[in-house]
Amino acid sequence: MSEQSSTAATDSEALFSPEEIKQFDCDDAEAGQVIGKMLSAMFLYTVIVMAVSAAATYYWVNHQSLS
Repeated sequence: MSEQSSTAATDSEALFSPEEIKQFDCDDAEAGQVIGKMLSAMFLYTVIVMAVSAAATYYWVNHQSLS
């Protein structure tokens, strides 16, 4: 099994040039930043929707009890 592992490692090292690996790293970093921004936007949207629904529920409950 160790022979297969070392052969696989050698083959994978020869598959990509150092420039391609550097480009992959840059692409991964960019993708990570975009995913982080999307998650932040979704979190902000969730907080806004929760605040609106909480305010609507508070308003509805208080006006129902007055009637």
